[in-house]
Amino acid sequence: MKQSQIPRKQYWVLLIIFSLCALAGLASIVVAELFMPNNEGGNLGRQAMFRSMGAGTVAWTCIAVWAGYKLRVSRLSKGK
Repeated sequence: MKQSQIPRKQYWVLLIIFSLCALAGLASIVVAELFMPNNEGGNLGRQAMFRSMGAGTVAWTCIAVWAGYKLRVSRLSKGK
């Protein structure tokens, strides 16, 4: 099976977009922590935010780190 090469520009796009998504997810978790009321309903809302945005933020961060790694590897292999 033929392996296709992804251009460096596409890795840059992935890195930038998913880094911004990870930052937005982290910001929403911080905002939820700061502004949710300290009662039973607020605690349930905070748990829901951690459950949904926490998993998404971790996934987006992993994709951004992978794109950054691929950028570095492609740059190093290009110089050889």
